[in-house]
Amino acid sequence: MAKCIVREIERVLHVVGFIETIRGSCASLRRCGGTFRGAPLYGNEASNIPRIAPSELLLFRGDYEEWACQRRVRRMCACAWRRHVLTAALVLAAHLIKVLSCGETGGGGRLAKRYVGLYTGPYFDPSAPNNITAQLGTHAYLPCKIRQLSNKSVSWIRRRDAHILTVDRFTFIADERFQAFLVEATDTWTLQVKYVQARDAGVYECQVGTEPKMSHFVQLNVVVPKIEIVGEADLYVKAGSTVSLKCVITQALEEPAYIFWYHNDARVLNYDRSLVEIRMERLAPDTTVGNLIIYNPRREDSGNYSCSPSNLDSASVVLHVLSESAFSFAGEQPAAMQHGNAAPRPAPLPLQASALLSLALHLALALLEIMLCHDEEEPK
Repeated sequence: MAKCIVREIERVLHVVGFIETIRGSCASLRRCGGTFRGAPLYGNEASNIPRIAPSELLLFRGDYEEWACQRRVRRMCACAWRRHVLTAALVLAAHLIKVLSCGETGGGGRLAKRYVGLYTGPYFDPSAPNNITAQLGTHAYLPCKIRQLSNKSVSWIRRRDAHILTVDRFTFIADERFQAFLVEATDTWTLQVKYVQARDAGVYECQVGTEPKMSHFVQLNVVVPKIEIVGEADLYVKAGSTVSLKCVITQALEEPAYIFWYHNDARVLNYDRSLVEIRMERLAPDTTVGNLIIYNPRREDSGNYSCSPSNLDSASVVLHVLSESAFSFAGEQPAAMQHGNAAPRPAPLPLQASALLSLALHLALALLEIMLCHDEEEPK
């Protein structure tokens, strides 16, 4: 820093030397050759001319015009001297500011950056995060904040297979989901991963092209939300009742933008709310519930129903709409039976009790026969 300041002061001294030359020229210009009171006017004597009225000059020997010339030259040179001194001060201040801001002009007219302080070259900002969590299907942004980078290159490398993803703004992988960009305001090179997949989880290396290489590691965690439709995989309902299918999404960092319902791969639309109604509700910071309500279902409403949230996988259930005749025989109701909005229930208890009683009777009869046969075979 001291050497830089000395160099700048030397440059300013050249400017001051130029001003001294101007001052000498002004001194020579003062020699207009006039006389005052019979004496020649040279050098500092010209500046000592008393301020008298022009009418009084007629009382003295000499030429008034010569005196007026001396006065005009003196004023002109004094003004020029003050202007150039001010210019020299401004030039000195500008150069000192430039030095204190750690920059100086190098050869070839190019601005070369010089670093002072604890770090004399590129370094990673310790405040930058090194652990990023993203949800499946969303975009992930991995920051790498580098100070004093200068003209060094920055590369992003995937550690699990040592694949070079990007070098500066150029991408070196066929997967178009990866892209690097620079945020100049914060000196941050960011790796963007679009539509994050579960296999994208792992460690990524931000490498600076110094000798030796400098590296900063960022861990990417991918959260996979859980999606399920409440109830059994096969659901049996009575024709004309009300069916409610609930799709529950848990462990989600972000609420889905929408939840679409499909019946046999055809999207279910709620144009007529007297037949179908679709709802979506956020119950907790990580839980969302989508509800499909079918009023008065018919046999043609049977089939596969799936809920598909935005950027997530889907969950499915098979709906069976049965006619009233299917419920005429006692004990023949399916295990996964939905009565209106009631939850599924197991088979009726009387059937289970009768089966146990029958089994007990058969065991008792078998034991009785064994005992009778044993008594007949004994000798009398």
